[in-house]
Amino acid sequence: MSKQLPTNQTVNDQNLHYHDRLLANQPFHNMHYRESTESYFPRLFQAIMKSCGLVEPQQRFKLEQSQRFRVEVMGSNPMPLSLLEFLVKTLNARVCLEIGCFIGLSALSMASAQAPGGKVHTIEKFDEFAAIANRNFAANGMADRITLHLGDALDVLPSLLPGMSVDLAFIDGNKERYLDYFGLIAPAVRPGGIMIFDDALYHGDVLNDNPIDAKGAGVKAMLDAVATENGFHRSLLPIGNGLLLMHKAA
Repeated sequence: MSKQLPTNQTVNDQNLHYHDRLLANQPFHNMHYRESTESYFPRLFQAIMKSCGLVEPQQRFKLEQSQRFRVEVMGSNPMPLSLLEFLVKTLNARVCLEIGCFIGLSALSMASAQAPGGKVHTIEKFDEFAAIANRNFAANGMADRITLHLGDALDVLPSLLPGMSVDLAFIDGNKERYLDYFGLIAPAVRPGGIMIFDDALYHGDVLNDNPIDAKGAGVKAMLDAVATENGFHRSLLPIGNGLLLMHKAA
């Protein structure tokens, strides 16, 4: 006896569009959730953490934190960190480059995913954060795997990049200069390598015809420019504040 296909009014809704199926909390994707709206994201977070075997960074690493910003606010979320590590392992990335170190959390994550002999180069322009990051690298036994370059990335990169073949670049620095970072780093990324731009939606500002913030304008300028960049396959993920993944053609 043939089985009858299930019917679902939402699935068959002729008014449904692709943008209605973009996020996990939209009705199409959470129609069977029966608990309170307030509990949805905590439960979603816990489900992801459990299924992927993740723990919060403060439990995984010995972290000295900044007195200015909590790591939950300024540090990368566990899920993007897990994605970073996934890509490092998938690429067998020996050379990782980071702009925007903060207290060193994402650099620690990348270094922990590298095979022996790998190296993370991270750039931080604020002395206070750089000092904390270096102490965190040492406390977690990663000081020999991570090199922190103190200064503005646009000053550091011209002397750092020549002769460097970058497997993975994670850009989370000055949003106003995202396009400049792309122009400098893209030629140094090896064929088959990956660039990742964090905060690629910048709090929704890139969706405005005219961004209201200089940082949002900088991110939007980068997105508009790389939209016609044929040398990269691009994927903009609505995770957190947005992640733009760019895979360089081999």
